[in-house]
Amino acid sequence: MATEFKLPEVGEDVEKATIVTLMVSKGDKIEKDQPLIEIETDKVTLEIPSPSGGTIQDVKVSEGDEVE
Repeated sequence: MATEFKLPEVGEDVEKATIVTLMVSKGDKIEKDQPLIEIETDKVTLEIPSPSGGTIQDVKVSEGDEVE
């Protein structure tokens, strides 16, 4: 069963973030709370953990992408 991952809210008035580091690739096995990506906003840099364990089926972003 696939789980779509969405970025959490990272602060008031923050609408965009840049993907700084992808820590996983398609096919990787991951554990719950394992860091997946590092994002950067104009206010903070954060590692975003996995909400569940499993296998990465697809990665729809690349390092340097700006996401909402």
